[in-house]
Amino acid sequence: MKRTRQVSLALLLAGLVAVSGCDQKSADADTGQDKLAGAFEGELKDCAAAAHALSVWVGKPYADAASTLQPAGPVTAIRVIRPGTMVTEDYRLDRLNVDLDDKDVVTKIYCG
Repeated sequence: MKRTRQVSLALLLAGLVAVSGCDQKSADADTGQDKLAGAFEGELKDCAAAAHALSVWVGKPYADAASTLQPAGPVTAIRVIRPGTMVTEDYRLDRLNVDLDDKDVVTKIYCG
């Protein structure tokens, strides 16, 4: 019985964390322009922080994001990956990958 309560409490907490993450994402979208400015003014310490800040472009046309997605600060290289593009598997801490769909809409931004 005690074990069941522990599992139930753990599941409840996991659900609350998931829901709070959803709220945070909408808050991030609201302040996205501020984060973008910080991402490329050297305020962020690594590529992962820049990728997180630039995630406001996910779901938007690459043409709109291209001028912002330029090497600066912790990011020294940008790799745009379209469907069918062959890429190397090397991992670079300073490279930002931008995945696009067949309509050139940003689907994912990450380091590597």
